[in-house]
Amino acid sequence: MRDVPIDASVAVETAHALADAAREAILPLFRDSALVAEDKSRLKAAAGFDPVTQADRAAEKAMREVLKARRPQDGVLGEEFEPWPSRSGLTWVLDPIDGTRAFMAGTPTWGVLIALSDQTGPIYGLIDQPYIGERFEGGLGRSWFSGPQGNGTLGTLGNRPLSQSILFTTYPEVGTAREAEAFAAVARDVRLTRYGI
Repeated sequence: MRDVPIDASVAVETAHALADAAREAILPLFRDSALVAEDKSRLKAAAGFDPVTQADRAAEKAMREVLKARRPQDGVLGEEFEPWPSRSGLTWVLDPIDGTRAFMAGTPTWGVLIALSDQTGPIYGLIDQPYIGERFEGGLGRSWFSGPQGNGTLGTLGNRPLSQSILFTTYPEVGTAREAEAFAAVARDVRLTRYGI
């Protein structure tokens, strides 16, 4: 176990406060006909449509306000705004809406991603799916989910042959041509292939 300059319960409580703040900022804008999306790829000279909405920015601002009040000495690495340097050795990594394209399309397959890192890497992470009310967390001795159908310990389906496995990814256009070939080779051998976000 790493020597972390934060009590685990404080980290978990802070992460849940961040997720709650993001939910409050995002949900009023979900499936709102007035939602506006900008293309970030023009700002970064990147290829392809890279959307950002006012919901992305509002959620990250809300999470930063929570951190400013609760953990002002911690750093912040967010997707929409400039990073804040850490004075504590800890940095919160925020993706206010992972799946902005799904958010824009009105599908519920998007979420808020929150991680806490020290100098050696991630030590805790939380995924919140505001619209469907599910939350998953791991690290600092926790492996937990909660949602409308109850709460429990996270786990896997266990070992199984590839022919009985499900392959899930964002969408087939991700990656290089070589990675696409490798994906196709695996996809031929699995029981089911699904795409989302």
